[in-house]
Amino acid sequence: MLMVEEPWISKDSCLPDILDEQGNLAKFQDDSSLRESVWRKRPKGNSETPCCVENATREDMEITFLGTGSSQPSKYRNVSSIYINLFARGGMLLDCGEGTLGQLKRRFGVSGADEAVKNLRCIWISHIHADHHTGLARVLALRSKLLNGVPHKPLLVIGPKQLLRFLNAYSTLEDLDMQFLDCRQTLKPSVEELLGDNATESATTQLENTMFAPGSRMENYNKKPSSPKDTTALANLKEVLHESGLEILYSVPVVHCAQAFGVVLRAKEKVSSAGKAIPGWKVVYSGDTRPCPALVDASRDATVLIHEATFEDSMKDEAIARNHSTTKEAIAVGTSAGAYRIILTHFSQRYPKIPVFDEEDMHKTCIAFDLMSVNLADLPVLPKVLPHLKLLFKDEMVVEESDEVLEAVV
Repeated sequence: MLMVEEPWISKDSCLPDILDEQGNLAKFQDDSSLRESVWRKRPKGNSETPCCVENATREDMEITFLGTGSSQPSKYRNVSSIYINLFARGGMLLDCGEGTLGQLKRRFGVSGADEAVKNLRCIWISHIHADHHTGLARVLALRSKLLNGVPHKPLLVIGPKQLLRFLNAYSTLEDLDMQFLDCRQTLKPSVEELLGDNATESATTQLENTMFAPGSRMENYNKKPSSPKDTTALANLKEVLHESGLEILYSVPVVHCAQAFGVVLRAKEKVSSAGKAIPGWKVVYSGDTRPCPALVDASRDATVLIHEATFEDSMKDEAIARNHSTTKEAIAVGTSAGAYRIILTHFSQRYPKIPVFDEEDMHKTCIAFDLMSVNLADLPVLPKVLPHLKLLFKDEMVVEESDEVLEAVV
């Protein structure tokens, strides 16, 4: 039995092996097997593929999306949370919205989630809005319980200063066993200074040169004093970077609300078997933001840019009003920065399964789904998934409001 090739499937498509009724490997009409598809051959030396991806193993890094929706959980998309799996070197959470712990258990099982929580090196929170941090206390409390009686250090939590008030209040009910570090103390100049580099400008200067410049609408927020430097937490950050195999982690001010940030993670370079130095991968997460120059600069030559795309392109006015980005704007940020791959997330819940997008702009872009894992080694084939997702959900591109009303009545 030959598999008839559909118009939307080509040899370059990302497809698993398919067996016929006799258990033999299915064939294309030219008698080549799916396993022989071009995408599996990933040519070495491709100038468009970063060295860190060409030489990647499946134990280097994997991104798992625990929540890809905005505002509040829905049937198909939980609120923001991303798990960076560093395998033997632990893991990190970027944002920790409501239900993050439940999503970890759904993705990895109860015991797997417990291991992931125990091995967390750091949790980074982008801003104070509830859909980005209300799952944090449950994760911290579970970790404290799992490690009770075992020698360990408090977990480093990096976030906006306002978050500390919430955590301090909650810690009167449960032991959270954490150490807090203000995002403003993790701006690039501060972290470079911590790591021994010669930083030429202070963190305050960086703020004044970006979104908090005199005359900007965010100017007043820059006048608020930052937290006194916590040297213990900063020393802990340095240790976390070393244990995680990261060269640097730093926060980037973005345009959303007071003290909203994106984050940059860059791995240490490694040496190949031939003795060649291979630059480390670079992952950038935007948090919630309008397109802004600071994020474009931070995303230069990123291996992966994870950017929010709350609204479709036709809703740009609403995106501006709410300090969010449209799909096209998010892709433009990654394109301008020369990012290798762009993953869109934080979709409005009006798009329950798949958002509205223009396929012409998606040649190096993919859409995130809850519980989706993207391994560093799979990045070359990531955009090839998109046309099949669009076909799969072609009748569900936008939520049917009449169905929602009917469900509410019932």
